Amino acid sequence: MMPDITATAVERTDAAQRLIEQAQDTELVDLVVLSALELCVLGGPKHPLFEEAAAQAWLKLRDRRRKQVITWATESMVKRGLLTENSSSTNGTPGDGTYSLSPALGIALAARCRPAFIVVTETAVASRRTPRLFALGDEVEPVRGVVVEDPTALPADIAKDFPYVEKFGPLGKLYRYVLVSPGQAAALLAAWAIAPPPQPPGEDAASGRLVSLYRRYDGRDPAAIRLLVWGDGTNARLDPAGAGEQPAIDHDLAGLRSVMLDLLTAPAP
Repeated sequence: MMPDITATAVERTDAAQRLIEQAQDTELVDLVVLSALELCVLGGPKHPLFEEAAAQAWLKLRDRRRKQVITWATESMVKRGLLTENSSSTNGTPGDGTYSLSPALGIALAARCRPAFIVVTETAVASRRTPRLFALGDEVEPVRGVVVEDPTALPADIAKDFPYVEKFGPLGKLYRYVLVSPGQAAALLAAWAIAPPPQPPGEDAASGRLVSLYRRYDGRDPAAIRLLVWGDGTNARLDPAGAGEQPAIDHDLAGLRSVMLDLLTAPAP
């Protein structure tokens, strides 16, 4: 399948612009729910950030099996209104033609494919799925909004749209994408970071939550700004990771939100 994400800059369309403006006025704008398999069909393994386990599972699929799941995923996205077929292959096989993206999917993919920056959150429990943030922006407007990728479970009311999810392991994981303003993104990050962190089994020492911002991606390990946070649900101690002798600082939720907003809105070096 070949999604058209370059020719018309779908995130610049009137419909997409209305979604971006809506995100400035409301708490969040729901965009799409996608499986890792669907992200692979949409070019996910080539995006600046993608789940390694899902990419490996995708690459291990045999050609015949991959064609089958591309057909299933494409049909599902067309049925849900996320894709509109422009042209199909000569044999009429779904997934072999070209497709236009809905405004909501276009925004999510534009942020994933060309992020102004990426924020990765982590805990000491490696298996814990955590949110990621992708800044939607360009040279004209560095940050027009922030797309939050939130790992999610399969809600019963949409299970029929993902009939293959439980059979595909890492490829069956689901992600909910929402669009928020930078201020709302800072609030979400602060609320996540101030919560008591999960502890790895068998460890007594408290582990924090890590927030890392990557401003560039050039195929190598990009420089990052990292904040290590130990929270108890009400207050948090923040340590700028790698800051040498700089002491840790205590914050309440409002103070931590201000720190996160500074992180997201500071100009690129």
